[in-house]
Amino acid sequence: MSYHPALPKSAYSALGLAPSVVRILMNPKPRAPSISAPELHQNATDFAERLPENESHIMLYAELLLHIRTITLFASLRSHHTRETKARLDADGSLITVSHEGYRATIRLPIKVEGKGDAALELPAQPPSKELTLRLQMEEQEDSDMLGLMAESRKANIVPWDGVTLRKQEGVELRCKNCEGVVVERDAVRVWKDLPNENWAEMMDFWHCHKPDEHHLHDHTHEAGGQKGYAAGNRLKAAEGVGFVDLTGFLLKEQDCDGAKVSFDEDQPDTAVLCKHCGQSLGKQDASADGWRLWKWCLSLSAGPPSSLSYSTHSVQKWISARLLYLIENVGVRKFHIHPPPAPSIAMASTPTAWTPSILVWVFTPDLLFSSSISRPHRTDPTRAVKCFFKKQAWAPLQPGEPESATIEDVEFPQELYEELQESLYESQNIIPATARKFQGWNVGLLERFDVGEEVLDEHDEGNEGVEGVEGLGLGDDDGRRGREVRRSMSQESLD
Repeated sequence: MSYHPALPKSAYSALGLAPSVVRILMNPKPRAPSISAPELHQNATDFAERLPENESHIMLYAELLLHIRTITLFASLRSHHTRETKARLDADGSLITVSHEGYRATIRLPIKVEGKGDAALELPAQPPSKELTLRLQMEEQEDSDMLGLMAESRKANIVPWDGVTLRKQEGVELRCKNCEGVVVERDAVRVWKDLPNENWAEMMDFWHCHKPDEHHLHDHTHEAGGQKGYAAGNRLKAAEGVGFVDLTGFLLKEQDCDGAKVSFDEDQPDTAVLCKHCGQSLGKQDASADGWRLWKWCLSLSAGPPSSLSYSTHSVQKWISARLLYLIENVGVRKFHIHPPPAPSIAMASTPTAWTPSILVWVFTPDLLFSSSISRPHRTDPTRAVKCFFKKQAWAPLQPGEPESATIEDVEFPQELYEELQESLYESQNIIPATARKFQGWNVGLLERFDVGEEVLDEHDEGNEGVEGVEGLGLGDDDGRRGREVRRSMSQESLD
């Protein structure tokens, strides 16, 4: 690139400019060279930030599939690999470094591999390729527990901010996640209670109507549930000073939510609850329960004495994963047709032409650990996630006589949650190698999920997403605080 020569100082004398301005004009800042060929994985769909220069030639991605106990390593190169391309496992067994044409990239493996000294990994000699795949099979030794990854505590669908945990906390306060304005003040809620399964009333009705030891009774009727006080018709009611907690939200009385207000929008099927401070949507009004439902993904939570507050907040996609895992456990399918609430005109439409944009999600792998050389804010690898296949679809209400699908569950998400789901899935593709982003017509994406330790409120502090992947680093559940400190020190290490 050529530059125009700077004019001499005498050329500016007639302009009457200050000496400092003349010096700037005489020493112009060089223009950045234009990029003639884009780097690999730096296309228009990437995040705003660019890849670091030393990683732009090599992209690494590794995932651990727990049930088949296999680590798969993907390496994407700018040019075809040669005999000089090397992959090496460090002596500690936790890092893999790939070098190619003078560039290096290093990632932390999803799980520590036992070994003795540095070990060179064999790369395929032929054919030359820009995409390399290595598989490392984990062999469990005697008296081992696969590094704790198969423990019972990991098999549960972990969901923070449950009623049992909140009851143990002092001075719980709910804030708007967007502006940190107080929504529910300290001690406004005196009691926290977990809500049962969403279908609890129907199950109780069925159980009491079909108890085998009561069928001989002459006065046996189908009103047993109602007589005992917990039939489906006996609706739950919000109570002042009581916070009811379910999987992804809180049911609260209006009087306890000083920092929220309702907004009446004719275009919305439900009455929205907004933050008084910034107008951000926080939930909806529940007329049947005579209260407000606030979504956990819209809130942050603090607790403890004022002198030592603990602070907790989580990414939206983790709440989405918790919801999908809950549906898998309770519905028994892994494919979900997810759509936002239809507009009132569409919901009342009697023709099949009223369509709403939707997304078909297939939860292919409910539990895996991954690491990537492409960093993202608030993520410290290894990261626990759900692998999803997804397609764009269109949804319309079932027409009379139209059968429901037995293999796909129809799920409605609030508009903001639906948009976050779609954005998270597409953005996650930027950390997945190009060859692994498609599968038989499906797009492949990742959704982060809660890990062991994140359900404990006092393990969080401001600016930290919590203890993620602790067991993947060989740390026990009983030492979450120590695990968090180790994770912080690791995130500050330079891996190159």
